[in-house]
Amino acid sequence: MKSLFRIMFLLLAVLSPAFVNAQSKLPEEKKKELQERFETYKTQLNLTEDQQEKVKVINTAYFEELAGIKESGGSKLAKLKAFRKISDKHDKEMKGVLDKNQYNTYKKMQQEMKEEMKSKRRG
Repeated sequence: MKSLFRIMFLLLAVLSPAFVNAQSKLPEEKKKELQERFETYKTQLNLTEDQQEKVKVINTAYFEELAGIKESGGSKLAKLKAFRKISDKHDKEMKGVLDKNQYNTYKKMQQEMKEEMKSKRRG
């Protein structure tokens, strides 16, 4: 379950500099790394200024929901179901902001990050 939260943490960090700034508990070097990842993501998706602002809002709300799940009591299964529900909501909101090509790139990048996290767990 921890690895699932790590994947989502990295995904959010990549998408939202507001998220990085909201995490005051992170060391400065981690904030810098997450900001660099966001810049890469922003460039690869070629986000407009308007899209950048919308993505910040979406991801800030998403992170708040994730944090609530992480801190809540309950079983791993209940947390996983809640995670999937908000992930689906996040995905739909992102689809509404991005054009078709951007969204396809976004999904590919998500998959690559997920695979990277899986390989780190194994190795």
